[in-house]
Amino acid sequence: MAKVSKGNSKFATMRRVSPLKPGLRGSQNWMAAKVRAAKHSPKAMMRFLIRVIGTFLVLIFIALWLGGFLPAIKKNTNDWKIERLMAMGFVVEQVDVMGEGRLNERDIRTAVQINRGSYFFGVDLEAARARTESLPWVDRAVVRRLWPNRIVVQVVETTPYALWQDEGQLHLLSDSGEAIVPVSQVASVPTGLKTYVGKAAPAEVKTIEALIQPHDGIWTRVESLVRFPSGRWDLHMKNATVVRLPETEIETALSRLVALDRETFILSREVGTIDMRLKDRIGLLAKPEAEAQSS
Repeated sequence: MAKVSKGNSKFATMRRVSPLKPGLRGSQNWMAAKVRAAKHSPKAMMRFLIRVIGTFLVLIFIALWLGGFLPAIKKNTNDWKIERLMAMGFVVEQVDVMGEGRLNERDIRTAVQINRGSYFFGVDLEAARARTESLPWVDRAVVRRLWPNRIVVQVVETTPYALWQDEGQLHLLSDSGEAIVPVSQVASVPTGLKTYVGKAAPAEVKTIEALIQPHDGIWTRVESLVRFPSGRWDLHMKNATVVRLPETEIETALSRLVALDRETFILSREVGTIDMRLKDRIGLLAKPEAEAQSS
């Protein structure tokens, strides 16, 4: 019977090895080498410790992030910081309102929404300003912190520029064409304001005024201006005369009216209507007899 040679058998020398052992053995050797190097050098030991601590912190951060705990930790940290600062005295002790006249100070304080005892650095100044400027009569507002514990609200009121009549209701109008408040809500109305009539009139105030104001002889006599849906204007004079302007070439029509008034003083006469809508002629209507007698 033939003998099997150990040198020729590949099965005789095979051993069962775990696939993890080479990797583990390499890691152990690397760690052992780092520890041995660190024992012989303080700098190496410090670098080794920093790496270990850094790795540990990164693992903690990843665990907290995966677990969804980071927002809660951030909130609790922020709350603790605010509590400490408020305990040190960083709270709102006084809210001062400056510049109110027609405005009610209580309405301003309600709009600002800043109360005594609030966290001084937690006040949203921009939001408080926006809420204040949303109030009637407020043209612009400034909200600022005044060290160490005061909030100052400074208000600039809107100056009434004209009157606006729409669907039978009269409003005060700002110079930007915005309705301020109904006239029924104010104690007194400034004198000398011109009245604009029509839904679209506020948006066209500056445009029509720019055309008429250079003609001082006409502008000073105008009491109210009526805008029609077509875009045409009627000028109602203080002596009850109505000037009907065309839809286009308004400047040309006004120049013709100025020349006519210079020759005939028509704007001072008892004329009911001056119709400037046609380019080649001017239409005149007398005032009704009863109206002429009363004026």
